[in-house]
Amino acid sequence: MSTPSNKIISLHAGYEHNGKTVDGYIARPIAPGTHPAVVLISGMSGLNPFQREMTRVFARAGFVTLSPDLFDGYSAPDHASALLAKNSLDINATVDRLAGAAGWLHQLPWVEDNAQIGVIGFCLGAGLALLTLGRSDAFGTGVIYYQSLFPDPAELAGITTRLLCHYGTADHSTPAEEIDRFRTEIDRLGIKNDIHFYEGCGHSFLNPSQESSTNRNGAAELSLERTFKFLHQEIDSLVAGTETILEINQAVETTASL
Repeated sequence: MSTPSNKIISLHAGYEHNGKTVDGYIARPIAPGTHPAVVLISGMSGLNPFQREMTRVFARAGFVTLSPDLFDGYSAPDHASALLAKNSLDINATVDRLAGAAGWLHQLPWVEDNAQIGVIGFCLGAGLALLTLGRSDAFGTGVIYYQSLFPDPAELAGITTRLLCHYGTADHSTPAEEIDRFRTEIDRLGIKNDIHFYEGCGHSFLNPSQESSTNRNGAAELSLERTFKFLHQEIDSLVAGTETILEINQAVETTASL
């Protein structure tokens, strides 16, 4: 149950960018005043019940949180269809729209005009976050969860912010070889980074409906604690409370049945 300090409000969102309407979902603390803000980029399943719940989770941790709809309302009926949608995505247009999300957040009365905005991505969204950080100065920091889109090293050279990255050691979609290659490149480029590995966890370990390894619960909770602390340090000086992974699991189980 939410306490008065972490009550939130969530609703449908949308913004215009270069003549394109981008739908999405937003959640924010209900407390008055301004708050740090983040853009949360989904994996290939798009704006599904899990992504909406994660949007609320970040809001309860103190952030105005926007999840843009990468697929314009399309919801893949099965895994193969989701993979097709992922590989058919117009990457350049999507990255441009994601950068535009930061400007839209600055227009809200809940976000300071000159505040730094954070970006967090899961799976496909993590690769999109890296591309957006490399191509624009829209965001002040980035959190990467097990990227499954791997930008060309030349794209990484434009990243000037600090990165926090999370990976499972049993992830076949984002294998150790890809992580090692990525880490070598960002170290070579002088990009400040904190990389954490979670023993025995596979891909998408934040999502209890997609990953069931023994260590998943603890890894998910620890990664969120690290993420919230990192974001507050990078874009805000306040330290907010976090929601437990048990509450996340219960919420996901409830929304998945809708």
